Formats: sequence, C-alpha cells, structure tokens
Amino acid sequence: MIRVTNLHKKFNTYHALKGINMTVKKGEIYGFIGRNGAGKSTTMNILAGLSRPTEGQCIVNGKDVSKLRHPSELAIGYLPEDPKFYAWMTARETLDYLGNSGDNPMTKEAINDILDWVSLNKDADRRVGGYSRGMRQRLGIATALIKDPELLILDEPSSALDPEGRSDVLRLITELKQMGKTILFSTHILSDVERVCDTVGIIVDGRLTMQRPLAKVKREMIVPVYDIVLEEPPNPWLLEALRKHPKISHLSSKETVLSVTTSEPEHFSLELMTFFASHRMEVSSFSRRKPDLEDIFLKEVNGK
Repeated sequence: MIRVTNLHKKFNTYHALKGINMTVKKGEIYGFIGRNGAGKSTTMNILAGLSRPTEGQCIVNGKDVSKLRHPSELAIGYLPEDPKFYAWMTARETLDYLGNSGDNPMTKEAINDILDWVSLNKDADRRVGGYSRGMRQRLGIATALIKDPELLILDEPSSALDPEGRSDVLRLITELKQMGKTILFSTHILSDVERVCDTVGIIVDGRLTMQRPLAKVKREMIVPVYDIVLEEPPNPWLLEALRKHPKISHLSSKETVLSVTTSEPEHFSLELMTFFASHRMEVSSFSRRKPDLEDIFLKEVNGK
C-alpha cells in the first residue's frame, strides 16, 4: 500500500526528512512513532499528497505522489492532526457537504451508517462548534471514510484526548482493520501503539531508525533486565567475565550499580546470584524488571 524510498524533505536550509525508507503492507496497522518535531507530520503530508518530496520516491496506492495532479487521485482517507470544521455546521451537514462535493455522491443512508459507526448518531444534528475534542476526532475519522478508502493515513488521531476519547479512537482503528482497511497512524503515545499496531516505525530527527513487526520487537528487544547494586565497585575482570557470559546480551555499569540484560530469563536470577557469591561480591539489592516500548523508543532517541 505504501512504499517510501530515500525520502528527503527540505524547507530552505532546514533538512526535515533525511533518507526515510518505509513500507506499509496491505491490511496492517502501522504505528509511526516520534517526538514532536521529529518529522511525523511532514512525512504524513507527503504521503497524503499535500506536499512534494525534495528527493526520493513515495508510492501510495500504486501512485507516485510526485506525479499527482491532485491529492484526491490517491483515493485514501486522511485525518490531519487537528481537523478543522465549520463550527456552524452539524456533523450530518459536514458529511453531506464533503460527501457530495465530487463524483459518487453519498446517500443519506451511507451518511447515517458512518455517523452511527463513530457513535455520533445522537449528536449528528448538533453544531460541530459545540463538540468536544474527542467528538471532533471521531468526526474526522468519519470524514476520512467518506469514499470508503482501503488506506487511511491518520496524523496523531488520539493526541490531546482524555482516556475515554483515546479508547474510542483506538477501538475505531481496530475495527477499521477488521473491515479490511490498512491504517498508518502517527503518535507519540507509546501505549497506543502497543494496544493496536502490527508494525512499528520510529522516526528520530528526520530519520527512520527502526521498522519492525511489533511482535518481533516484543520478542527480541523487550527482554528482562536485572538491576543490581553491589556493596563495592566490581573489579574490571569481573565485569569482563559478565560481558562474556553466553546468556548476557548487554551489561552496563556505573560504580556499584549494574544493569544486566538477558535473552534467557528462566532461572537466570539464581545463576547471577551464584556468580556473585562465587566471586565473594556482596549484593545490597537485586531486582528484575521488564522494559516496555517506551524504553525501546528512548534508546532509539538517545542513540543507545
């Protein structure tokens, strides 16, 4: 559905995107993660046909965005980060206006079905100016579905929402996948990605530093870490022995504090304690924790 190759975007001297390569497969939910200002919205605008790349190629729904005469040629559904509506119009009037502005006008039944699906049927005849942020986001998703597109690009759909509003939006995204849609959505809320995504991509300062199936990230990168505080700083040869241990994938140390990452967590705590006891190293505290996607994200952002 989406294939991006060596994407660059410059605004005068500012280099916003620096050689992004990404792929969004048909039928998946792709979570595009990054801090504010990392380049998420710039990428989304290009993929939606609203901006042209400085360099590189973006194929969306089989079309090269650099060769579009109009964004509508992509036949996608797009939700900007902060959707704007005429405050004096109702949700029903908004969908009627947008749904009948081109070819294949929407029927009243189709409009009612969309309003019902996003749970705005009871408020469909209220003016949008009186809507909450969550209601406007749901209306934004409704407008993205007007032409029943196979691909939806949603820019920060759950940001600035309360927990109930976020839950509503994530439920809708999950249901869209069940309907056979492909969804690319950007966010800086890591827990949202863990709840609904198949694939995760992390953008840092205009570069895509990671693109992996979420299940693979959880299996290979979200592994147990043992935090150990010793009574005395360990000898260098002891640290070297730990680093060479076949079950230890990463070791960091600072004075008396050690963090040990292992890919084989079963019974490893006993093995570690035996190791320190055999070398007559006294342990003052020993704890086990399991990182989450936020820890992985911070490692990518900090280049570690």
